[in-house]
Amino acid sequence: MRGGVAALLQAEMTTLLASSVGHGAALWWLAGHAGARGLTIYSALMAVLALISLPLLSPLGDRLCRRRLILWGQALLVVEAVALMGLALAGGLSVSTLCACGALATWAQAIVQPARTSLLLDLLPASRVSAAIRVRRGIQALGTLGGPALGGLALSGGGVGVAFTLQALLAVAACGLALRTRPHAPSSPKRSIESWRASLLAGLRAKWQVRVDRWWSLTGALMMIFFLPATGLLLPLRLQAIGASPIWLGLCGSALSLGVLAGVLGLADRCMTRLGRLRAMFAAIAVCGLSVGLIGALERPWALTICFGVIGMCVSITQLMGQTHRSLAVPEDFRARMASAQLTLSHLAAAMAPLIAGLCLRQWPVEQVYGLMSAGFLVSGLALLLVPDLRSFLAASTKEASGWYQRRYPEAFRRAESAVARTDR
Repeated sequence: MRGGVAALLQAEMTTLLASSVGHGAALWWLAGHAGARGLTIYSALMAVLALISLPLLSPLGDRLCRRRLILWGQALLVVEAVALMGLALAGGLSVSTLCACGALATWAQAIVQPARTSLLLDLLPASRVSAAIRVRRGIQALGTLGGPALGGLALSGGGVGVAFTLQALLAVAACGLALRTRPHAPSSPKRSIESWRASLLAGLRAKWQVRVDRWWSLTGALMMIFFLPATGLLLPLRLQAIGASPIWLGLCGSALSLGVLAGVLGLADRCMTRLGRLRAMFAAIAVCGLSVGLIGALERPWALTICFGVIGMCVSITQLMGQTHRSLAVPEDFRARMASAQLTLSHLAAAMAPLIAGLCLRQWPVEQVYGLMSAGFLVSGLALLLVPDLRSFLAASTKEASGWYQRRYPEAFRRAESAVARTDR
């Protein structure tokens, strides 16, 4: 990948490094100073804010310059990181200040993420989209691999102040990289000028009426309710319960990303070739669920790290299973809105997950809660068997997948009768 595409992916990787460092530092501080209650409040509030902001801002990516939106969002992330750095160095961190800064970052990500996904597809012909998505997954894995490791080292060596300082430096670097996408963006895309309300509702309607995408997304969200606490807010509590140092928090996160990277580099393809797409997906779900349960049963930090590596490999299989097809299947003028709708469902699950985990923690110790998360993940994964049209959609070739949603569900993509404006992205 070269030029604007390379700059776009490099900016995303650096953003992930920054957010992973900051997120790990925030979770570690909350676990030590506010306990399970503080972790639950923080995680739930961030998810609720994302749930509101993503659909509200979703039409932006289909109406305004996508590169400019990315730059605005990156600038907000710089402001958030600098604020956290100043608070940490001044000793002003609290649950409320972390929530305020997290809210700013959540709104910034709601602007950046759909626009970035759509711009990547704009910059490439359909024949190169599959390779680009694979490279992007590798870049994302590298970002989330390095971030927890860097964060763990910063926490061990200098505490949260050093970790948030590192986050600020990385956020500034990501903003600079985002500036390099401009010379390579297409110059004359068509853009609807339908009303904001009509644009928003059209995206939500499309997401709902495309049955395969609707039920696939809902099932994935249900699985995330049990998956996210296991890899997020429960982890620092589990590590502190077995007396592990903060470096293991970073190592577990890095192992998760390393597993994803291993899948992207070939393991996922081998599994899908050997087992077939559907069998590989269900095998990955089963192994992932069992690994989540083992995190609550094992007492050695290195063993937990291995479990996270296995979980990462399983995640790469499930995510690469249909990501290319789903991206190509959406009409160009609906990409940002449907991507935002997908993220909204993810954040709905993320809003429910900490609340459920928090209720469980009030009744049982963290190791037993891991067992409950494992069982819930495995049971909800069975719902994928009921997703309509899933088998035929996954069986389509890359060429057949292009525009598949509109051909299969034409009623889902009714467009308002409006003029079309040409604007420079």
